[in-house]
Amino acid sequence: MKIHVNYDFTQQELVGKTDVFDVSQGTKLGELLRMIDAKIMEAGKNKRIDTTYKTTLAGDQLNGCVVFINGSAPEKMLEQELHDENIIEFVYGFCGG
Repeated sequence: MKIHVNYDFTQQELVGKTDVFDVSQGTKLGELLRMIDAKIMEAGKNKRIDTTYKTTLAGDQLNGCVVFINGSAPEKMLEQELHDENIIEFVYGFCGG
C-alpha cells in the first residue's frame, strides 16, 4: 500500500515537504510513525540537527503533535489501521498555537 505523508514545517528541513511510504496491508498508524521517526532521526544525525521536538512519537505517545488521516483525527489513533492512498498530516502545538 502507498501512504502519502505531508510533513509539518518543523520536520521539513530534515525530510522535505512530502513523502510516500510503501507499507504492507494491515499496517497501523503507530508502525508508520515509528518508520517516519527513524527517517527523521537519521536525517537529523546526518545534518547535525536536534530531532527532540521533530519526531512524531515520545515512547508510545504522540510527541506534541496531532495526526490526521485524510483530514480527520483517527479515533483509535496509534492502533488505526491504514489503507492504500491514505494521506497523513501533522500539526504541532506551540505556545499560543
